Amino acid sequence: MGVRLLAMGGAALLLAGFFEPWFGGAAEFAARDFSGFDLARLVRNFEIASSPEDAGRLRIATAVLYLVPALGINAGVFVWFPVSGRAVALVVGGSALYAALVLLGVAFLSAASVTDLADVLGGPQRGFWLSATGAGLLGLSALLTFPWRRSG
Repeated sequence: MGVRLLAMGGAALLLAGFFEPWFGGAAEFAARDFSGFDLARLVRNFEIASSPEDAGRLRIATAVLYLVPALGINAGVFVWFPVSGRAVALVVGGSALYAALVLLGVAFLSAASVTDLADVLGGPQRGFWLSATGAGLLGLSALLTFPWRRSG
């Protein structure tokens, strides 16, 4: 029961963090904060002014960002299904890993001077850390759920 609540808490933090500021703005955007939702919407809006080949990449980037809270909530609900511990651990762990990779990717892109995002995004803020904590709790739940003993 505690592992299920841990996963649900992680999913809730992941969802809440997605709508809180992930990054503050930099340079001319210094008065602006960007949540995960804002970043996905911003990428989606760039699709309108982009070439057809870039539009496909931007659609994928938008979907990647929108899937962070969606997969987290799915994992939080999945722990209540009557399935094996291995299946729960794989779904919850996969969601945690996905969220962590996306967060790391966005953090890298915001810090790397080779991207335009480094000129727009400042440092991580509370929403980023809430989402990271949620991903960590989901990962911990997956580790505690996985059946580590060998059968046979």
